Amino acid sequence: MQSQTQRQTQRGFTLVELLTVVAILGIMATLAIVGYTKNIRNARRTEVIGDLSNLSLRENNMLSLRGHYASTSSDENETYPVAPGDLQNETDAIQWYADQEAYTRDAVAAGTPYFQEGGAEHGFDVLGFMPEGGKSFCAYGVIAGDGSTGEYGDVPPASPLAAEVFPAGPQLDRFYARNWFMAFAKCDFDRDGTFWEFTTAHFTSDVSMGDSNIGE
Repeated sequence: MQSQTQRQTQRGFTLVELLTVVAILGIMATLAIVGYTKNIRNARRTEVIGDLSNLSLRENNMLSLRGHYASTSSDENETYPVAPGDLQNETDAIQWYADQEAYTRDAVAAGTPYFQEGGAEHGFDVLGFMPEGGKSFCAYGVIAGDGSTGEYGDVPPASPLAAEVFPAGPQLDRFYARNWFMAFAKCDFDRDGTFWEFTTAHFTSDVSMGDSNIGE
């Protein structure tokens, strides 16, 4: 017959103890997933900032060489490689194609706002821009104009991002009196329909995050 001491040493875990262990493991797994997701998001955010800085450099080179900036969009919902609302349908990085019209903008009609100056010298191909690896998790666009005092009288579009880049007020008109551009990215890192937005412009070397960004 086993002694009382032997029976105590062979005793198993109680239900409360097992539930406590399971709960602790669940918390640890949740924290690990949250941390991993945050690291991935931060890495992708860094990529976007680098891409917009690259676009800004190429736009300034374009102005020096050609005398004008290049546009890829006429409004902030006209982006490449997909429209902002389609990002949530993508499960991975999206491939860019150098022969697509949305990349080259070869078929833009003459006289289209923000594509008037420079003739056919517009599009990502003219800028020679391609994200690293030829893929992106975000949708990109650049809107440019010859300025409110120029031949075409281009002023920034009436859109939320443009209002952030070029705040209203007569004292700020100088930012778009002459040739100007704004480059932007709309990102749905979690594919949940909520955008992170990034912008830069001709008058700054910084990349800014939009007012509506979540979790920044």
